[in-house]
Amino acid sequence: MENREMHETIADISYIAGHRRYYSGDSRMDMSNFIFWAKEFEKMNQNEVWEERDYMLEIEAFANKKINESRKNNKWIER
Repeated sequence: MENREMHETIADISYIAGHRRYYSGDSRMDMSNFIFWAKEFEKMNQNEVWEERDYMLEIEAFANKKINESRKNNKWIER
């Protein structure tokens, strides 16, 4: 996995989380989670051929799933 790909995944997850107004109350913890989620996404899709699947749809679904899981675990502050 290239470093650029990881950075792009972190940026995409961060953008989606911001759009969803995700905030746990601890921005450092949020960034740590986004990095962890990005690593998980990249590992799950390390052999993916993105010409055959839509990356943006997949990363959005993944990020939304993670955000919803965090919300269920009371790690969410409405802003």
